[in-house]
Amino acid sequence: MSQIGNSFARTTLLLSSDRLLSSFRRTQLDLAQAERAISTGQGVNAPSQAPERTAAILILRQQLQAREQYERNLQHALSMLNIGDQALGDANDIMLEARSIAASQIGVTAIPDTRESQAAIIDAQIQALLEIVNRQFQGISIFGGNRSAVAGGLVFEEFLGGVRYVGAAGANLNGDYGVAADLSFNSNGHDAFGALSSRVTSVIDLDPQATAGTRISDVNGAQNTPVRLGSVLLTVNAAQVPVDLTTADTLGDVTTRINDAIQSINPSAGSLSISGGGFVLTAGAGFTVSIADISAAQTAGDLGINISSTGGVPAAGADLGARLTRYTLLADLGVAVDFASGLTITQGSQTKVADFSSAATIEDLMNVIDELNLGLRLQINGGATGLNLVNEVSGLALAIGETAGGTTATDLGLRSLGLQTRLDSFRFGLGVESTTGQDDFRVELHDGSSFDVNLDGVGTVSELITAIGAAATAAGLTVGNIGDAGTNINVGLASSGNGLAFEDGTAGGNDFRVLQLNTSLAATHLGIYTNAGAANSITGADQARVRTESLFTDLINLRDALLNNDELGITLAGEGLEQDLESVVRARADLGVRTQRIEQHQQRSAELRITEQAMLSDLQDTDLMEMITRFTQLQQQLAAGLQVGAAGFQLSLLDFLR
Repeated sequence: MSQIGNSFARTTLLLSSDRLLSSFRRTQLDLAQAERAISTGQGVNAPSQAPERTAAILILRQQLQAREQYERNLQHALSMLNIGDQALGDANDIMLEARSIAASQIGVTAIPDTRESQAAIIDAQIQALLEIVNRQFQGISIFGGNRSAVAGGLVFEEFLGGVRYVGAAGANLNGDYGVAADLSFNSNGHDAFGALSSRVTSVIDLDPQATAGTRISDVNGAQNTPVRLGSVLLTVNAAQVPVDLTTADTLGDVTTRINDAIQSINPSAGSLSISGGGFVLTAGAGFTVSIADISAAQTAGDLGINISSTGGVPAAGADLGARLTRYTLLADLGVAVDFASGLTITQGSQTKVADFSSAATIEDLMNVIDELNLGLRLQINGGATGLNLVNEVSGLALAIGETAGGTTATDLGLRSLGLQTRLDSFRFGLGVESTTGQDDFRVELHDGSSFDVNLDGVGTVSELITAIGAAATAAGLTVGNIGDAGTNINVGLASSGNGLAFEDGTAGGNDFRVLQLNTSLAATHLGIYTNAGAANSITGADQARVRTESLFTDLINLRDALLNNDELGITLAGEGLEQDLESVVRARADLGVRTQRIEQHQQRSAELRITEQAMLSDLQDTDLMEMITRFTQLQQQLAAGLQVGAAGFQLSLLDFLR
């Protein structure tokens, strides 16, 4: 039978006091938390209040903070794109007006004085356009791409009588907007206005050789795939040892580690070296050395060292395809280049010589070009096999030729009038106009002999020289190259500068000259329509100069043509403006597409923010009605506790002893 125990311990006053104070503290703490929950609307203000929800709350808070930054980024990008669109619209208006001026100044009604006054308007438009294309937003150039502006915040600047673009080509600034891929939020001068020319592109493979200092990341790989580093299996006769190449950085690291492994087996067994385009394995007398991949690995295959050598017979690995880099030594190029002579470069009215005689690396060549301050950049081509020369200046004609009979421009493939130059690129793309089915020009020599040349089917300068030589041979003349002795006629490219060259090796009283035939203008367009008289050589004018096809070039050409009363020039500039308008429209459409994407991301981000805030509210926020009721109950509880405590502590000692 159950019963209530009768052993009750007496409670001291101190213990009662502590219990009462502890109860008050808990109640006051609950009151404080309830009061904070009511004032903030958050039911969870510390991890201890809801440990099971803390992780989710923290993640959502971090996501909301990140989303705030993403949305600021989106707004910044939208502002940039809107300013870019406005700038392109302003440029479009200028181009339409310039095109209208060009159209109005063609025909018999136009007079020189009117054209001169219209040229002043075009010049003012050029200055207005410079202001437009140099616009910035918060210190960022709208049309600078991912390059910084020069002093004064300019990405387009007046330079040597033209306009130079110092921004990026085709690469814009990107931002992080919390989506899968970054989005670009500005434009660049090349895409919008065609501010760069890259017609001087080399077809010469400089064939950089593999060396001990060649980085593994700078080779294409023997299997035309980036080298996958791992371990390879070295076999010396019957002995095998794995060689770890995982951390190798250069080709020299590979030879060092494999040769160390060979030495560890037998110092006389052989060695691995680097020669030409890859590795060479040579076994010592009486030894067979081989290198192979381990299992399904591809390291040996990628390095081209999946080879075997026996008894001193070298075994060459596959070509690694070393790529040209800024740090490639000129001495490591696989082709012969005359670096002693240099390039003769004419940019507009300025002619300078790029002296490469002290250069040791590709970067040195680039620095020499930069130091000329002609608005040119030497770049490694996309295949990392050769060099291109980029013209940053609009409105000027560029020519790259030889210096003092050297071959530097030809060897590097950078001659603007070279053997591979197409005739349809002459005269800034207008080409050489020949007469189909008829001879185009005649060459007359001092002895009275002559020959006629037909350009049907001729597409390049090399084919042109061949056709001239064939016509001379057919006329019974002996033909040689420029500088040859004992021939009737020599033909080729000028040994200095640029242009087609002829040398007359005959004697007589007739003039040495080139005549146009029928209705053909080919001799004029080739720059060789001339009479040398008693002289023995003809060097034609350079008709293959390079020009940046851009909006500024066409405006400058239009201004100059108006000043010179050149109706053909006005017509051509007007046609160029038509193409410029198309480029600006495309660039504006691209900005519009990106603007739309930004706005879509803004809308999506706002929707996600609402969802995340709702989830956070569910986890963290409180029910105000419930919390107010709880707060009232706690107040009553505290008041009751105070009353009970007050009554209990009024008892006397006799009450305690009773």
